[in-house]
Amino acid sequence: MSVLLAYATHSGATRTIAETLAGALRAEGLTVELVDVEEGPDPSGHDAVVLGSGVRVESVEKSAATWAKTHSAVLSEMPVAFFSCSGSAADPAKAGRQKATDTFLAGAAFTPVAVRNFPGWVLMDRIPLHERVLLTSMRTPTGDFRDLAAVEAWGHEIAPLLRG
Repeated sequence: MSVLLAYATHSGATRTIAETLAGALRAEGLTVELVDVEEGPDPSGHDAVVLGSGVRVESVEKSAATWAKTHSAVLSEMPVAFFSCSGSAADPAKAGRQKATDTFLAGAAFTPVAVRNFPGWVLMDRIPLHERVLLTSMRTPTGDFRDLAAVEAWGHEIAPLLRG
């Protein structure tokens, strides 16, 4: 079974989560093509899709939203899982919710078989200056908040859902 794992990232944290997820899905016997959405992957040659996006200023990456809209007809016909990655997902007050994910999925042409909001990182040297100023003014905690063991566990959890 072939799975397209497409992701959008701006600082690299989402890519590391996608790589970890791909490893877990492969361990479950799935064939995984891991591709940045900027490369324009075609989901029609696959049996399922996992789409991941970084979150910037309470929105999924524009490239992920555009890609999903472009391929909406194909995505609506297959199992799709979605994950987001953001520094704010580490905030216990959010209880695992992510406004950007909820907003994106409310307008998506597909109903995901699984959704997860993973903590990413807030590393100021990887963020554009204008965003650093905003994050600093908001007193956003900085650091690497990724939990790759949780990512791997989610990969094992969603493998049967992607098989349908």
